[in-house]
Amino acid sequence: MQGTTDEERLAIAMVMKRLGTTMDEIGWDKRLRDLDATEVTALIEEVLEGYGAEMSRIAARSEVPF
Repeated sequence: MQGTTDEERLAIAMVMKRLGTTMDEIGWDKRLRDLDATEVTALIEEVLEGYGAEMSRIAARSEVPF
């Protein structure tokens, strides 16, 4: 992503932790091309839900600029 903000980079870092947990369940020995549809869906859901949740959490801490 070009022009990523500090907040977005923080949210991405937090999502990586969640992805690690999901990958523990799937198995780190599997290559991406060997994942089945359910496993790929789980990874995508984790990214989307995690990123949204982290961005909301970060935004809730921020001050309104006016």
